[in-house]
Amino acid sequence: MNNKQSTDTLLYKITQYIYYFFMTNLYFLLSNILILGVLILFPVSISNLLIYAAAMIPTGPSLTALFYSMGKLHREKSINPTTDYWRAYKNNFKESTKYWAVLLIVLLILSVDILFVLNNGWIILTVISVIAFLLVLLSGVYAFSILARFEVTVRNLIIFSIILLYQNKRNSLSIISILFAFSVILYGFFTYAVLMLFSITVYYFMRGTHPILEKLKVQFANTGRTDHET
Repeated sequence: MNNKQSTDTLLYKITQYIYYFFMTNLYFLLSNILILGVLILFPVSISNLLIYAAAMIPTGPSLTALFYSMGKLHREKSINPTTDYWRAYKNNFKESTKYWAVLLIVLLILSVDILFVLNNGWIILTVISVIAFLLVLLSGVYAFSILARFEVTVRNLIIFSIILLYQNKRNSLSIISILFAFSVILYGFFTYAVLMLFSITVYYFMRGTHPILEKLKVQFANTGRTDHET
């Protein structure tokens, strides 16, 4: 009886969530050890963009695993960080890598385009390029949210992510605000923020997209597609 009451306290729940966020964030960082090492060895420079992009190839499966773990945490209020993260990483490795390769190439092209037009002082084109970059980034958030819940081909994943981006403008604005806050916090408090910020940010992504994914779940059930929840 006393043990049950102790697990119902606010302090216990806060401690549990800190543990969940910290462990999944740790696994995410370990999964991205290559890009972290490259950022340490190679100074941030435009000339090193291709090196960064190549080092970020393993990031795709780790993002899906993080989205899956945080989505499950939002739905079930509890996870096993080690089992849930690495199982999702393994099960979604192939599709995640294929989609991430496409997204990474598009983001790389847009990044170079932004730097080029900005360097030439073309303000209007710079604004257009930045908007295009943000839209692609937003579609990526929706795509990983979908990939974390359902078995879907890369082609359909891209189509669904674009549709959700168009149909959920208010939620998309919320995602942009979260991305902005993430960037500011990571830049200003990197040493401390890096410990849990990735997992917390994705948790809020999954909380915001939960109603949207529930609607998709009904549609996917009717078409025979598999849900990753179990």
